Amino acid sequence: MEWLLDHAETYRTQLRSGPFFQHLARAQRPGDLRWVHQLFHQSRDFTQALCLRYSLCRDGRYQRVFAEHASGEADHPDLLAAWMSTHGFLDGAEPGDVPPTPATSETLAFCWRSAVREPCDVQVVALNVLSEGVALDFYSAVIPVLDQLEVLTGRYWSVHGEINPHHLRLGLDLCGEVAADSPTGLLYQRVLWHGANLYHQMLSSWVGERAEPLTALWTEDAPRRLSMEPQPRSTFAEGTVRMPRPAKP
Repeated sequence: MEWLLDHAETYRTQLRSGPFFQHLARAQRPGDLRWVHQLFHQSRDFTQALCLRYSLCRDGRYQRVFAEHASGEADHPDLLAAWMSTHGFLDGAEPGDVPPTPATSETLAFCWRSAVREPCDVQVVALNVLSEGVALDFYSAVIPVLDQLEVLTGRYWSVHGEINPHHLRLGLDLCGEVAADSPTGLLYQRVLWHGANLYHQMLSSWVGERAEPLTALWTEDAPRRLSMEPQPRSTFAEGTVRMPRPAKP
C-alpha cells in the first residue's frame, strides 16, 4: 500500500516544518534539550502500549510482528533514563517526575486506545506506519544536534537509527492491498490524519508552542460518514474486513 506510506510521509513533512524542529535547529547547549523529560514519558508509555498490544493479540499472523516490535523497544526507557542521568538532566530526580504536557498525554492515550480497542490492521497504521515514521524523523533530526553538542553517548540514540525504518513497515504486508477510496482505506486515512495531528501538537508542546491543525488529505467529495467515522467491524474476526450490520426487521 504505497499510497498509505505516501500519505503518512505527507503528514510527516508538515510535522518536520513545525515548531519543534525549528527550535531544535537553534539548540546551542544541552540545556536547550529539556524536552527529553517529555520524551521519557513517550518512550515509556509507547513501549508499554506495544507490550500490551502483543499480549492482547489473538491473531497468529500479527502476534509474531507485534512480539518483534515490543521486544525491540523493551529496554528503551531504561536506556534513555541512563542517558539523562549521565548528562545531568535528572539532577537527583526520578525519570518521569516532570509531568507530561496535556498534548503528550493525549498522544499517548491515542497509542493506548489503538493497542486496546482497534483491530490489528488499524494498529499497524497507527503504531507502525505513523508512529514509527514520526520517530524516524525525530531521531534523524535530533541525533546530529546531540553530536554537535557533544552529548551523543550511549545506545539509546544509536539503536533508533537502526530499527525505526524497519519498524515503520512491520506488519504492513499483513494488511493486504486496500484501495485508498474504499471504506477501509478511508478509515486508515482518518487514523493517519488524527494521529499526525496529535503528534504535531505533542512535539510543539515540548517547546512551549501550539501548532496549527493539519489539513486532511482525503478528497472533499468523499462521504463524510466514511472519511470521519470508523466503519462497523466484524464481531468474529480482526483485520481489514468490516461486516455490515444486519438490517432492522
